[in-house]
Amino acid sequence: MKCCNNKTIIAVIILAVIIIGGFFIVKGFTGKAIDNSITDSGVREFTIKAFRFGYDPNTITVNKGDKVKITIDNIDTLHGIRIPDLGIKGNEVLEFTAEKTGEFIWYCTNMCGEGHREMSGKLIVK
Repeated sequence: MKCCNNKTIIAVIILAVIIIGGFFIVKGFTGKAIDNSITDSGVREFTIKAFRFGYDPNTITVNKGDKVKITIDNIDTLHGIRIPDLGIKGNEVLEFTAEKTGEFIWYCTNMCGEGHREMSGKLIVK
């Protein structure tokens, strides 16, 4: 006795792919919500994955006056973040108050290979 035809099997596979794809879109590829969280003390917290040769997410947005904590999840080697225009850098955690509006490029703090010079992200302070 035949249970299912090929069209049914294909439909089930397509549905599974759509459901799994939707999960990644909602949660982001990091498995965490794309939006940041605000702690009870009013700190805006972000977790950024750092890997050869990029960041995920590679752009974060905060408001002027926000207390910000960025935790760096170094995936494959020590990377870190340096924001030269704000005089901020760290390898695992950055904590600061966003006192200046604008767009600020961040860079990898530690030489991590051939793509190191292109490794960057952006902090937007509104």
